[in-house]
Amino acid sequence: MAESSPAKFSSDGVRATLLSCLFFAGFGALIPHLPTWLDSTQHFTGVQISTVLTIGGLSRIIAGPLTAAWAAGQSDKRAPLFLFSFLLSAGFAALWFVTGFWPVFFIILMMDVGFWGLLPAVEAALIRLTKRGLPPYGVARGMASAAFIVGSSSVGALVGGYGPWAIWAWLLGVSIALIGAGLIMPREPVAGNEEAGFASRLMEGVGLLRNRRFALLIFAAGILQATHGYFYGFGVLIWTKDQGISQAVAGNLWSVGVAVEVIFLMFLGNWSARFASETLILVGAIACIIRWTAMAFLPPEILLWPLQVLHAGTFAAVFLGAMRLVNQMMGDEQTATAQMIYMALASAPAQAFTTFMSGYFYDALAADGHAAWGYLSMTGVSVVGLVLAILLWVTRERPGGRLATA
Repeated sequence: MAESSPAKFSSDGVRATLLSCLFFAGFGALIPHLPTWLDSTQHFTGVQISTVLTIGGLSRIIAGPLTAAWAAGQSDKRAPLFLFSFLLSAGFAALWFVTGFWPVFFIILMMDVGFWGLLPAVEAALIRLTKRGLPPYGVARGMASAAFIVGSSSVGALVGGYGPWAIWAWLLGVSIALIGAGLIMPREPVAGNEEAGFASRLMEGVGLLRNRRFALLIFAAGILQATHGYFYGFGVLIWTKDQGISQAVAGNLWSVGVAVEVIFLMFLGNWSARFASETLILVGAIACIIRWTAMAFLPPEILLWPLQVLHAGTFAAVFLGAMRLVNQMMGDEQTATAQMIYMALASAPAQAFTTFMSGYFYDALAADGHAAWGYLSMTGVSVVGLVLAILLWVTRERPGGRLATA
């Protein structure tokens, strides 16, 4: 009997890992390649691309707390997995039949809600179901990041062979597969306030911001993640148009960034646990300033590879520090809600702002061949994130178990 328990936990962890891998295989195609699809098949301008991405991000400010409150009232933790997977599948299927800015805009808006609503549910399930047994969280999350590489590189190669509609086909297939992955997830009851009214659950979720350290955490991490806005929106276009890099090589450059993320999470996750979560976020802030400043000056291709390695700091260190600290502060039952509040009220507005402004910077600078200078705006945002990261670090919990005075 003593040997059956680890197998049970391992089974649940494997299911959560599969779900995460499928999600990030889609995410790996969406983030770097959606602007290419909009540019090539819909002929969107830079401002139109940034508007589509920005409004989708802003929608999370409203949809995030609402869906979190809805999910907390369900009897099964799988409910948001089904809802958002169906939403994504329907949205991608509809894109086959429509053209023009406004129809595409509204469909992508709906799918943005689906992707960003699914993310905290997937992350929370992975943290929760890998606490005991195998795979451990760091390895499982590293495998999910590896799936991001598969999505990014595979779609980059498929676009070269079959054209930009390969992006759409990949994303539709992943969305349908996510429905099946949700069906095999363990049925987990939602403990807590499912009997409370919707308004009460909504206020309880938003009320997490009364915790000052939680508020400081989510805004520090959210702003630092938002510094990727210019890179996510126009990094591939700058590489291919201004630096003459092929779409396949651009996809591989993306993959290198995520590869170091995988290595960090899978092999350095336990090692990094000896450092305070706040320290990881601070290191990430410094890496952001270095990375975006260097990218602004169109470094030669040979230097782009080590600059992509800094993704281990700008994303992985900030992400791991934030996820650990959220779980430490809120516990298992509130982690999903706390992550949704983080994404809706901190990450989404910051990401929406940097993405929207990126479109204007790109259109203004690209005409003169200086599109890369837009990265300097991300350096400025990184400085703001660094200040908040320092405040978070100086108020961290000391070894004796006490929080430093702010």
